[in-house]
Amino acid sequence: MNTTGLNIIKTLGCLTAVTFFTVYNTYDNYNYNYDQILAFLTFISTIATPLFFVVTGYMDAGSQHTPEWQMKKIRGILTIFIFWFSVYYLWGPYQKGYLIQPWFIFSLVIIYTFHPAVEWLAKRRVILASLVLALLIFSFAYDLLAIYFTESKSLSAPAQLRIWTWVLYYLTGQLLYDPVVSSLYSRPRIARFAAIAIPFVYTFTWFYEKHFFLSIFNVERNSFILTGSQVYILVLLIIIAANGVKPDATRLPVSEMVSSLGKTMTGVYILHYTFFNLLIEWIPIHSLTAKLLVILLTFLLSVLSSLLLLKNNLTKKLITF
Repeated sequence: MNTTGLNIIKTLGCLTAVTFFTVYNTYDNYNYNYDQILAFLTFISTIATPLFFVVTGYMDAGSQHTPEWQMKKIRGILTIFIFWFSVYYLWGPYQKGYLIQPWFIFSLVIIYTFHPAVEWLAKRRVILASLVLALLIFSFAYDLLAIYFTESKSLSAPAQLRIWTWVLYYLTGQLLYDPVVSSLYSRPRIARFAAIAIPFVYTFTWFYEKHFFLSIFNVERNSFILTGSQVYILVLLIIIAANGVKPDATRLPVSEMVSSLGKTMTGVYILHYTFFNLLIEWIPIHSLTAKLLVILLTFLLSVLSSLLLLKNNLTKKLITF
């Protein structure tokens, strides 16, 4: 994946993380039924967490892996978790971001604890691709069975606790880094096809969610239940299309802005909960305009704060690992 495409994906991850959380979390103040724009924003933002794990897997695949690297990753994750979790308990206005959720940290620690196995798989393309396919089939089957057998305890794991889903996306990032696989999806024709297919796949998935899972859609207060298997193809198409954007296709100011935004991805995932909760104390949300304003301000404040923290070697460790 070229640098421009990777930065676009990181930026998209920042945006979708903010829009998904802010739209979903103001349900009580501004119901989705009142405006389809909010429902649409929620829907397109469900790719936020999958993008994070795919990008992490891809970037790790390009790193030099040693026992020291593995321990540094685990220490970095635990440092972030302990620090921000402590802030959460000591300072009321701070709210736990994605990376401070126990299930998120647990998934990352599991991945890095068994990273030698990931490295072994990365050197065996066919086995890695087979495992990714097997995990995808398993995820899809589990999602469907959980719908039909709601009383089964073995099928009642909450979406965020289905660790195999996040392992699937991480391993997908590893697979996308493989030179042979990369050469396949980097072809201009493939990128154009992916870009054209995205709106059609989004539309299909929208109706699939709205009608096939209609009863659950209503029970879950109009939230979308996309967990992993249903958006997998969508995430792949977005990544392939972004990779098709060549460095010389974007103007220098735009390229520099996307590069800067990409660096803030982890920080935005951590901080946007807090800025959102501070903003809604000052901005009553009673209209679509107010809702969109809060989303925009949450994103800008999260990005700017992350950029400031990245400038210092000490504070940098609080939003990167």
